[in-house]
This record gives sequence, structure tokens and C-alpha cells, in this order.
Amino acid sequence: VRGLGDSDKCNVVRDAFTTINPTVICIQETKLHDITTSKAHNFLPPSHVNSYHFIGAADSRGGILTAWNSNALRLDSYITRCHTLTAVLSSSSSDHRLTITNVYAPSDHRDSPLFLDGLKELKPHINGAWLLLGDFNLVRSATDKNNCAIDTRLCQMFNDTLDHLEVVELPLLDKLFTWSNQREHPTLAQGLIGCLQTTHSALFFPTHP
Repeated sequence: VRGLGDSDKCNVVRDAFTTINPTVICIQETKLHDITTSKAHNFLPPSHVNSYHFIGAADSRGGILTAWNSNALRLDSYITRCHTLTAVLSSSSSDHRLTITNVYAPSDHRDSPLFLDGLKELKPHINGAWLLLGDFNLVRSATDKNNCAIDTRLCQMFNDTLDHLEVVELPLLDKLFTWSNQREHPTLAQGLIGCLQTTHSALFFPTHP
């Protein structure tokens, strides 16, 4: 969201969520050090304002929040890391459980190897269906950018990590890229992806949107 300090931005975000009516909300780059219930009312729909967990921003960078509809889900446990927030959520009406890891990875690629090691360390703690999503600030191949500025070593490290985690990338159906540096001749990249654990997974997705 690139910051929730502005009240107008909060209104836009809350209205979007209210229109979509999601069960789970994952936000990256809140740029908020702390999120009180009063502040949550500014950008979350009423069904989510009392059921969220967050990692505060460092200075003016980062910040992650995961919120869920308290009528549908309950929080069983969570794991916080510097760049990830993992929440284990159980259905209020069935025995289904889902683990969601919300990611906002470092933009400084000197920190990427440590970030990827942190993802690998999560795997032993995951049981059942696992959704790994967010802004990874990494690309998997040259086709994920509109120019040739690709670090193939980082691509390989990222792909090796996803293979280690035994996840598959969910297809991006409505666009080629998810990020732009918003310049006159922009760099475009697919930096926001979702991955699903395939081993012992209880999640199924339709063939057609």
C-alpha cells in the first residue's frame, strides 16, 4: 500500500476492502510503527478490526499486516520474522486450517540470502495447507521484467528456495507485471507472487477464474 499514514489513503484502502469483502487481508509496506485498534478502523472493514497481527515498520520502511474476518476464522498461532509474518488460521465452522505467510522482502539485495534462509527455516513449522504470498523483491526469470537488468544468481537462489519449500507459483491471470518504478520509461517487474505448498495441501483452485 506504500504507507497508511495518510487518512485519504486509509479511506481508499478501506473502501476497496469493503467492496471486495475478503476473508483474509494481507498488506505489505504499511510504513506504520504501531497499529492500534483505532488506527485499524481507518483502513480495515469492521469484520477485521479486532482480528489482525502486524510487524511494525523500521523507520519509514516496510511494515506487514495480516487481518482476518473474525466471524469466519480464528488465530491459532503465529510466527514473526524480520520480513515475514506467518499466521495459522482455523475455520470457525469446520476443521479446516490454513497457514498464511505474508512477505515483505528486503529491497537491498545484499540481504536477500538471509531472507531466503529465513523462508527455509519456516518449513519445519508448517503443517497442512500453506499460502506463501507478498512482495518478494525478487524475480524468478528474465520474463518477470521488461528489461535485461537481471541478476541470474539471485534468480537461481530464489528458485532453489521455492523448490526447497515444495511450493508452486500461482498463475498471474490479469497482468504481466505487478510493480513499476513509475518513471517516464519505467522498469516493470513481477515482484508480488503467491505460492502454494503442494505436499499435504488441502487447497484447490478452479481451472478458470
